[in-house]
Amino acid sequence: MTIQNGLIILGAVILLLIIAGYGALHLFYGSIYRFDQTADGPEKYNLDGVREVTFASEDGQRVAAWIKPPTGNAPVILYFMGNFTSIGPSVGRLAPFLDQGYGLAALVYRGSSGQDGTPSEENFAADARALYDQLDALMGTPVPSQSRIAHGYSLGSGIAVRLATERQIAALTLEAAYARFCDYFTDRYYGLPFCCLMTRERYDSMDRIARINAPLIQFHGEQDSAISMASGERLFEAAVQPKEFHAYPQGTHVNLGEAGLYRDAVAFYRTHVTHGRLTD
Repeated sequence: MTIQNGLIILGAVILLLIIAGYGALHLFYGSIYRFDQTADGPEKYNLDGVREVTFASEDGQRVAAWIKPPTGNAPVILYFMGNFTSIGPSVGRLAPFLDQGYGLAALVYRGSSGQDGTPSEENFAADARALYDQLDALMGTPVPSQSRIAHGYSLGSGIAVRLATERQIAALTLEAAYARFCDYFTDRYYGLPFCCLMTRERYDSMDRIARINAPLIQFHGEQDSAISMASGERLFEAAVQPKEFHAYPQGTHVNLGEAGLYRDAVAFYRTHVTHGRLTD
């Protein structure tokens, strides 16, 4: 075999490896979002006063949200749910806040809960901005920015962080949050460098968090096997004051409400969300 033929074969092998890698990454992107497609309405979850609305996102796509106006001038929680679930159970876990009079605007992700559309970081970011921008009309009452709390759970933490860099909010709540979503895959898949490989769907909260001036409260379970507390701690360390981090020794990825999140969040809001503060 001549050197020229050897170089040709080597080049062909490299090209095939690149094509195979690109194909594998394409398949990987398609497997990131695994939402439950259950499309039940709010009435199934005994959520009094919650209703589903639709609105036009920035690209014209009709997107849904579950909303409930606040009691009086109480704060409104803009909620961004996690992966592997649907909107009904996600809003159901916020019932303790709703029972205390907090308002709600929970985004129904494209491609989840029976909704049309393609799920992606950029689409979710656009939908979150559109929900924020149209909130007064959807609620049927003005909601000042000083009364808007962004709450992101797991996957949704990256959406909440990004929204908080693009719109004014009263407080940011992060539950089971990651520093970067790509880090999650590195932790799950034996240290493979996903943050070097992924060009999208990265949710780089770590690069955004320091630009947020709103008060931050962050929650993590020490027994969380989905997103490591170390990842959440890295994100918290990069944030500016005022901020609080609550680690629950018996907390997992899904039980932080029972571990103390509701109590600690309300206490934080009473101190830091001065407009629309609930009275005792």
